[in-house]
Amino acid sequence: MPRFVVQEHTRQEQVHWDLMLEKGNCLATWQVPARVGDWPKGAISCRKLADHRLRYLTYEGPIGGGRGDVQIVESGTYEELEMGEDCWQDIVKGQIIRGRLELKHRAEDRWELEFQGE
Repeated sequence: MPRFVVQEHTRQEQVHWDLMLEKGNCLATWQVPARVGDWPKGAISCRKLADHRLRYLTYEGPIGGGRGDVQIVESGTYEELEMGEDCWQDIVKGQIIRGRLELKHRAEDRWELEFQGE
């Protein structure tokens, strides 16, 4: 099964969370404004980032170029239900989040994340 990870990314006094889903030889990545486990009911806006290297599935520590530090706050596996350019639907199985995860493309790099727990 493919893996996923959520990293808390801290840069100076700013914090966001990166949701990364293993897809082939890279990690499809979205920047999420809410802490995993605190995702509200309904959709939350997130931003699609460039794909990340697989090493970020397990990496914690500083990021080069003064881009801050990352810490893993959630990890697990997922089952693909739908994977397309504009919609990803998965069943995630982590320590904190377990259930249906849906990402829908809205405009440019803007996406919406919806999570329904078990």
